[in-house]
Amino acid sequence: MTTQAAIPPEIEKTPDALVGRLFEATLGMLDIMAVYLGDQLGLYKALHDDGAATSSELASRAGIDERYAREWLEQQAATGILEVDDLAAAAGDRRFSLPQAHSDPLLEKESPYSIAPLARSIVACAKVLPQLMEAFRTGGGIAWADYGPDMIEAQGDFNRPWLVNSFGTEILPAMPAIHERLVSDPPARVADVACGVGWAAISIARAYPKVRVDGFDLDGSSIGLAQQNAHEAGVSDRVTFQIRDVAEAETGQYDMAVIIEAIHDMTQPVGVLSSVRQMLREGGLALIADEKTADTFTAPADEIERMYYGFSVFTCLPAAMTERPTAATGTVIRADMMERLGSEAGFQNVERLDEPALDMLRFYLLTP
Repeated sequence: MTTQAAIPPEIEKTPDALVGRLFEATLGMLDIMAVYLGDQLGLYKALHDDGAATSSELASRAGIDERYAREWLEQQAATGILEVDDLAAAAGDRRFSLPQAHSDPLLEKESPYSIAPLARSIVACAKVLPQLMEAFRTGGGIAWADYGPDMIEAQGDFNRPWLVNSFGTEILPAMPAIHERLVSDPPARVADVACGVGWAAISIARAYPKVRVDGFDLDGSSIGLAQQNAHEAGVSDRVTFQIRDVAEAETGQYDMAVIIEAIHDMTQPVGVLSSVRQMLREGGLALIADEKTADTFTAPADEIERMYYGFSVFTCLPAAMTERPTAATGTVIRADMMERLGSEAGFQNVERLDEPALDMLRFYLLTP
């Protein structure tokens, strides 16, 4: 997803301003939930593939009830996501269409405009609110599995566009030490730690035909999806995925390790990084991508930082609180925190990379 952080505005502190802000947020949340329905029920796809439809036609295409189809179509038109051909027509005769400009954001998972996965992740957060309130009271946590497939799949799809489109072809080639090793002989071995559904590993294998990549994750459903994705991408002969703690992985066998947007979720990030360091051969490198946060706490913050804090409250911190002891880092991991974690894990150097740049993530290069 492409986005740009706005300069934090001065917030007007009046009752009217707060009520107006929360009213707009309510409209946004209702839009998010309606987008979730359209995504998961295949309603956008039906409109995109077969063209404009009445409520009866959409109901038939998607296998849903006509009355619900009509209400969803009217809501989507009222909120400006869909177009309607004739406002004066009878309710059952109106034809609704998906504008071409909205197709990529809602349907193309590898488009830089892809936004539907964000809706899935927000809905997943809402599902665990009763558990989260109990966690606030007790200091407990919420396991990733409790968020369900929506969160797991949405997290993979959220990073998928930049991983598939630029990680192997633009970002890694812009890092000379990494690129040179990945194109040289003997063929490099790469570990994708906390690999999720596998897009980083797949992208590396696609871009560097000699390289072998092993992905590790503790979540079985993620590994199953990663294996399927690698097969469909045609790289399963050089990419493997395992349900395994990296503390149990081979030592001194990897030329490179990558960890994509996962350090801040870990209960014991120092322990994981220490295991990663042991996995590396002499001269090996670890590349970490994690949240591009401000260097210091700021309030009011920009839109990106506000989103990170939101996900931290509802997802990342609760997930990290499921075990004890825990680092309880939260989503808003700052550069000095990453440097400290790497140093405590035994890396001699933790280099913050401001180039190549992504809108929402920052890279760090760690050397033993």
